[in-house]
Amino acid sequence: MLFAILKIIHMFALYVGGAAGIGNGLLTAKVMKADQPPPPYVGQVMGMIGKMGFVAIVLLWLTGIAMVAMTGGWAALNWAFWVKLVGATLVLAAASMMTLIGIKAEKAGVPPDLKKIKSISRLAHVGLPLAVIFAVIAFAP
Repeated sequence: MLFAILKIIHMFALYVGGAAGIGNGLLTAKVMKADQPPPPYVGQVMGMIGKMGFVAIVLLWLTGIAMVAMTGGWAALNWAFWVKLVGATLVLAAASMMTLIGIKAEKAGVPPDLKKIKSISRLAHVGLPLAVIFAVIAFAP
């Protein structure tokens, strides 16, 4: 039963993380195209979406590690899982850096550096397809 609960949380975290990434990606593109800081409420929403996405990614990692531990450990995993893990690590790194940029900007009372965020997001653009494609391969029957 615990495994099922972890998997449900894992799937919801995947959904929230994906939605946050797409939502903030679209908002960032629109704001950058406008070439001016977003209205305060847009910046606040982007910050909330970013934090939700970061928490979702952390939950993916925590539930994933727990499920691996429950099913025989790391040594039993195939090569595709390790490629998936590289992709997931890129996503976690990108999300962590973007979240820190947002938090620092929020504390300083200035808009975050969207060009830097866009540049860092490229890590996630590489990592996400790796993580999803190779997860499917790793867990195929």
